[in-house]
Amino acid sequence: MFRIRKEMKLFLVVFTILFSIYLGVKRSNLDKIFIQDDVEINFNNANDIFENSFNNNKIKFEYQVDDLTEINTFLSEFSKTENTITLYSEIKENYNLTVLEIPAETSDVVLDNLRNIVGLNNENIQSAGMVKISTDLKENLNNNKIAKKRIQNLINDSVSPDRIQRFRNQLDVIQAKIDSLSIQEDIQKHNTEFDIIMLSAIRNINGNGILRRSVSVFILTTIASLTLLIIGLIISYYIFVLMFKLMLILGIRTSRGTGSSYSYNYKGYGRKTKRIYKDKDGNVIKKDEEKK
Repeated sequence: MFRIRKEMKLFLVVFTILFSIYLGVKRSNLDKIFIQDDVEINFNNANDIFENSFNNNKIKFEYQVDDLTEINTFLSEFSKTENTITLYSEIKENYNLTVLEIPAETSDVVLDNLRNIVGLNNENIQSAGMVKISTDLKENLNNNKIAKKRIQNLINDSVSPDRIQRFRNQLDVIQAKIDSLSIQEDIQKHNTEFDIIMLSAIRNINGNGILRRSVSVFILTTIASLTLLIIGLIISYYIFVLMFKLMLILGIRTSRGTGSSYSYNYKGYGRKTKRIYKDKDGNVIKKDEEKK
């Protein structure tokens, strides 16, 4: 019969328990909670984008949370919505730093949702109010368009190659101005139609909430791992037993199985010795029986 030594049984028990605890610690990050330092975030890139923007409405949200799941999920889903533009995103284990632009008409709904997320520490709104596209910009753009048409007419009416070349040079300069002014107009329009939001969320690495959650994950993972390992060992044992029996049926014997030991007890099976003593004349004097 297939048997496991006592030492091997003890080793399997200790290994199963220790390995389950190891999996629980790794899954819950319990080994990192007490050695983590304060979270360090480099805000430079995100701040540059936010501060150098000219959107009419600029909003900052700062969070201190025990779990980043809620805010990460919200931003992940919201960033996929139409017309939402992500300008900067840095998502780490302990923080989320995001800068995005949203349509101004959806701004109120988004801000309400952000305010309802647990852990909001600070909200800062910078508003320029209702800013219309600069009148001077539009007037300047229209003047250049008129000048462009006038020069085109002069080119069409001219027959002198020198005059045509001079008018073409002027036309190139005016066209460059028109392109630049059009870009500025588009930017102003965009800044009016979109609000910019800078959001930073930092996880409380030493908070009670994260500690409780890690302990819960550790316990559940350890119990689940221990259960699965025990079931696996039991199944493995019966597989070995089945293989062992199959080998015996097929006539394959292990070195332990082929060894034979028999115990013989010779007590009670000794040989009897009979002794006869005679005198000088040949007469029997004494008879003895001895058992060996």
